[in-house]
Amino acid sequence: MKKFLCLLLALSMMVSFVGCQNQESSSNQSQNGSSENSSTGSGESESGEKIQITYWNQWTQEAEIAFLEKYITEYNQSQDQYEVSYLAIPFDEYVSTKLATAFATGEAPDVFDCSPAIINQYMDAGVCEPLNDILTEEKMALFQEGAFDVCSKDGVIYGIPLDADIVGIYYNKAMLEEAGVEVPKTWSELLDAAVKLNSQDHAGYTFEVDKGDWQCFTFYPFVWMQGGSLFTQDGANLNSPEVVNALQFWKDLLNCGGCNEAPGRSVSDISILTDGETAIQINGSWSVLRADSEQYGVAPLPLPDDGGEPVTVMGGWKIMASSQSSDEEKAGAKDFITWLFLDDPPVHTVEFDTVAKFTFSTRPDVIESASDIYLSNDNAVCFSKEILPTAKSEIAMTAEAKDIVATMIQDALYNMSAQEAADKAQAAMESYFSTYEGAVFVG
Repeated sequence: MKKFLCLLLALSMMVSFVGCQNQESSSNQSQNGSSENSSTGSGESESGEKIQITYWNQWTQEAEIAFLEKYITEYNQSQDQYEVSYLAIPFDEYVSTKLATAFATGEAPDVFDCSPAIINQYMDAGVCEPLNDILTEEKMALFQEGAFDVCSKDGVIYGIPLDADIVGIYYNKAMLEEAGVEVPKTWSELLDAAVKLNSQDHAGYTFEVDKGDWQCFTFYPFVWMQGGSLFTQDGANLNSPEVVNALQFWKDLLNCGGCNEAPGRSVSDISILTDGETAIQINGSWSVLRADSEQYGVAPLPLPDDGGEPVTVMGGWKIMASSQSSDEEKAGAKDFITWLFLDDPPVHTVEFDTVAKFTFSTRPDVIESASDIYLSNDNAVCFSKEILPTAKSEIAMTAEAKDIVATMIQDALYNMSAQEAADKAQAAMESYFSTYEGAVFVG
């Protein structure tokens, strides 16, 4: 923990030196009516009437801001003990410097959000407040199995899931019909479809061929559906048969002649499909209402030819509390989190997931309460009823570890055999783990 905080302190000094905390942050402060100053002292307001609670997040879209303003105001008016203010920080600044600097300098917010990409560094540093005391048996029962996997460590839960981004395949119905191709359900069927659907006008299949988070995110389920894992409790498992099989399948897709090797925009953008650039695309649940269900269909990820278990990967943000806050502030943070995102029935949570933004939820009661949205067409039904129940949390790992995994995928696609890429990555990860002292990676 000391090593981590020292690194963050060094980062905060560098950020201060280059003037990162500039007028952009001040603009956000005035726009959102919130204060950047975290209350880590006595926990009392200047008037002494209410304990001040600060909440930092990355929800900067207009509808997200409206949600926060509405419900934080309502919460503040609903009781006379706590006063919550918030700061919405642009995503890149939030995850790279702002939040880390605040913890390093002892000025952290009382409540904050984390994604799987950054959550381990805060849990490893010991700056997250346990939330087991507010997660009663009744509250835990609101969530589907595995919802807390990525925000737990050694049996302690540190975060409440806010949303759930999952993936499947989208396809152009007319293109498949013209080519006489059925919706692929197996790996070999997907390979065959990619070739048959490829033409001078469009690609057969689009998946991420460039190194990065999105590539890793969409790769994991191809390992999991075989019953495999990239990591076990004993450490790295990157050269296991299941990982090698998944790498080989992706390599076969790239080399089959039907892959979109130069997509016109981000592969997480569904307009690659809707603009006619591809016949089939792996994409996320956030696109389900953007692709006309009359023209485009959705299906679960295809399974290995010799069988497997349907599975998808699930990302999403978690709301957390700081252990650096005073006891009064911790109590206020937990009270606010419980009120806003452990509501039962899920009035606030439904509005957050369907109005402030569109995402799925790890709470089945949210899907049921908003069935007019989540079951509004065949594609939404597929995500709600078939894909979401198979969701497994994205692997939370350090940036260094993820780079090893990402390099492995790229090596298998372009530089060497799948087995060689897996062996190389296994050796690199074992070397990394020889000095790593953080949380065990799961998945």
